[in-house]
Amino acid sequence: MQVRGLAVLFLLAIPALAQTCRLSVAGLNRDRRVEGDVSAECPNNPLHTAPFGNWGVTSNFGVKRDSHQFDGWCHDTRVCDNNGACRNVCRDGWYEWNSCTTDARYRAPNCTLYNARDCTAQASTQGINVHGTQTVEIPVRCPIDTDNDGAADAGGCADVRSYTHSRNFMSLYELDPLTGDDLVQTLYFPPTPVSLRCTPAGCPAAGSEWRPADGVESPASPQRVFAEMAMVVNSGVFVDPNGACRVLVTVARSASAASYAPAIAPGSLAALFGSNLAPEIVASDGSPPMILGGVQVVLTDSLAVRRRASLLYVSPRQINWVAPAGLAPGEAAITVESESGALRAIATARVEPVAPGLFTADGSGAGRPAALATLVHADGSRTVVPAAEPVAVSGAQDAVLELFGTGFRGAADKIEVRIGGVRAAVLYAGEQGSFPGLDQVNVRLPRPYPNGQVALELTADGVRANPVTLDLR
Repeated sequence: MQVRGLAVLFLLAIPALAQTCRLSVAGLNRDRRVEGDVSAECPNNPLHTAPFGNWGVTSNFGVKRDSHQFDGWCHDTRVCDNNGACRNVCRDGWYEWNSCTTDARYRAPNCTLYNARDCTAQASTQGINVHGTQTVEIPVRCPIDTDNDGAADAGGCADVRSYTHSRNFMSLYELDPLTGDDLVQTLYFPPTPVSLRCTPAGCPAAGSEWRPADGVESPASPQRVFAEMAMVVNSGVFVDPNGACRVLVTVARSASAASYAPAIAPGSLAALFGSNLAPEIVASDGSPPMILGGVQVVLTDSLAVRRRASLLYVSPRQINWVAPAGLAPGEAAITVESESGALRAIATARVEPVAPGLFTADGSGAGRPAALATLVHADGSRTVVPAAEPVAVSGAQDAVLELFGTGFRGAADKIEVRIGGVRAAVLYAGEQGSFPGLDQVNVRLPRPYPNGQVALELTADGVRANPVTLDLR
């Protein structure tokens, strides 16, 4: 079987793997406003320092804390309540909110207690706040060298094209370590997808668009707090804690071992072509094993059933194998793995019930077939000659061709062979019997015998094999 050129295929199905792309993801907020009644830091509790307080956020990015999660506007500010009592407030380092707008002393309008909308509402004087950061582990493939230049250009974090939360929320609390935190309101936000431009090694920072809240709760009406929210991926890094990706994964091409067409059939002979497929050259010297030369070939078919292939030959650039019986039609994902399961290469294969291919004499998939011609002479003697050479059929009483191929045993009763455009009688079609995956079809040359270069065409259940040429004399 001849090594063919490598075609780049991309594996879309990603199995569950230990290696991940580790993302640092943060929730951001801006354009913070408070309008309407808030009854949290009120003087009904002697431990409260009414009316201002720092607010925290519990969200799908983290929990509330005394920090700059939801900055307000009051910061070391002199205020006067509606009774005329004045003092400096908000001196703890935070940017605080008037959190007791329901008390008569702190109601609007008051231009020292409110800073927006004609002294009746509050608006943050600060910019963007981070209300939470989390680490997200996304399963990915090992880094892959798709063009076999020695550098990874796919897999790893490059498998991650975007990241999003389907639903975002911020529950806002006035924080008080002595009396307990008071829930002000919960805001809900639509998804915030982030498009990523990751390499196999990691991801640069990227952010989503800003979204206003599209729902509130506790209470559901009226809305007291307003803000916009966005999500940012701070960074991404490829992580391989179990060392499963010690070898750079390459992309291989799967094909019929006879015709080199991309389709294979269950039980047929197939080949993988690529680089770094196996650490050494080893050929099976008996019944083909499932591990050879320290590697194995695993197929996951369209029904997500995993099967190992029997191996005939392995080398750094080519693996010959037998497609497992029972493969479901459709696209199958192929992995070349070490004996311990470390990934070496990936490929895809199109599985068809029938994928006929004929072996050729020079291993190219074209030209003269790898076949035998049995000639019966007038005296009853027989001569067996290879069809790779010109076959002298003139004068023979009978001539039978034994063609060898793969991928058509599933349609043995639906084989048709034409030689020079004339249908030939099929004497046998099916498994060859002594070599795994090898199929055979025996046909009688139609009379009168053609002369010269003659096309031989085989179809199995209507599917054409690679055409070959006979040289008949």
